[in-house]
Amino acid sequence: MQPPKNCYLFVFDGYSDWEPALALYGLNTFTSVEVITFSEDGKPVTSGGGIVLNPAKSLADVDAAAVDFLLLPGGHSMENGEHRELIPLITQLLQAQKTLAAICGATVFLARHGFLDHVQHTSNDLQLLKTRVPGYKAAKHYVQAPVITDRHIITAAGTAMVEFTQAIYQELGLAQHENLCFWLQFFLKSGAPQIEHIAPFRFFYRSYYTNLAGMMGLVRMAPKELVRAAIANDLELAGPQHWHYYGFNGDPESYFTLEIGVPVTTLKEVPAPYACKTVPAFQCVSMQHNGDWDNLHETYEKLINGMLSAGLPMSGHNREQYIHCDFEHPAANITRVQVGIKTDPA
Repeated sequence: MQPPKNCYLFVFDGYSDWEPALALYGLNTFTSVEVITFSEDGKPVTSGGGIVLNPAKSLADVDAAAVDFLLLPGGHSMENGEHRELIPLITQLLQAQKTLAAICGATVFLARHGFLDHVQHTSNDLQLLKTRVPGYKAAKHYVQAPVITDRHIITAAGTAMVEFTQAIYQELGLAQHENLCFWLQFFLKSGAPQIEHIAPFRFFYRSYYTNLAGMMGLVRMAPKELVRAAIANDLELAGPQHWHYYGFNGDPESYFTLEIGVPVTTLKEVPAPYACKTVPAFQCVSMQHNGDWDNLHETYEKLINGMLSAGLPMSGHNREQYIHCDFEHPAANITRVQVGIKTDPA
C-alpha cells in the first residue's frame, strides 16, 4: 500500500484536540503526508482545550476524490447528533475504500448513521453506543478493545490515543517508516526506547583495548574471570555484568576501549589488571533487546537512527547490561542497550 498524500482533519467548536494530536504530529514531522483541516463553514473554531484554529477549507471546498485519509476527533457535538453534513463525504470515501479514523465521540457519530453496522468496531463502551444511538444494531460487531481496524475503518476509545495513532500508521502503510516508528515507541507501554539518566555506581572491571574481532573472544571468558576475581577480592556483587564501550564507531577494524565489569557495593584497592571506580552519571537513550546477540545490531540501528532524526548528539560512550545470558538458548537472552547522549559540560 502506498502511503497517503494527505490527511483531512475535521474540526468543530469543542472538538477534543488531544485525541488526534499525536497522530498528526507524527505525520507532519516525520512523513510527507499533508495535514489539512476543514470545518463545516470554513470559519475559525475553538477546540475543547481553548485553541482557536483557522481551518484551511470548508466542507463545501473538500473534494472527496482528493481525500486520502479522513480523521474524525471526538467532542460533545459529535455524540449529540450534529454534523450530519459529513455523511455524503464519508459515504463517498468508504465507497472508494479510503481510510477513515474515528475516536471517542466520533465513533458514536459513525454508529448513529449506520457506518459501523457491518464492521468490527469499538468505542468508549458498548453501553454508551446502546444508550446514545437509538436503534443501534451492531452490538455483535462490537469488540472490547482500545482500537479496532476493519475494512479501512479505524475506531478507538477516547483514552487510547497512542493505540489509535499506531493503528493509523499501520493502516496507512507507514509501519516501516523508521524515524516515525522510533518516535512513536516512546509513547508505547512496552518494548519502547527510553531517555534515561543513570545514577553513578561502584564498578569492578577490567579494561581492554580491542576491536570487534578481538572482542568476540571475550564473550564467554571475561565475565567468568571477572566474577571469580570479584569474589576473590571479597567484593559483593550488586548487579549483572556490564560492557562499557568508549570510542567505538561501528568500524569492525577500529580499536576502542572496552570495560567489562560488574556493579559492587563498595570500593577497594584491587590488584592489576582489575580496578574499582565510581562510574559517573550517564544520560542515554536505551532499549531492551530480547533474543540472540547476532541481531543486536538491529537494536543499535533503531536507537542510533532515531537519535539522529531527533537531533540527539551521541557521546561515543555506549553500555550494555546483560540481564540474562543463555548460551544454549540464545533466544532467551535479555540485554539492555544504552547509547550515550552528549551533554553540555555545565
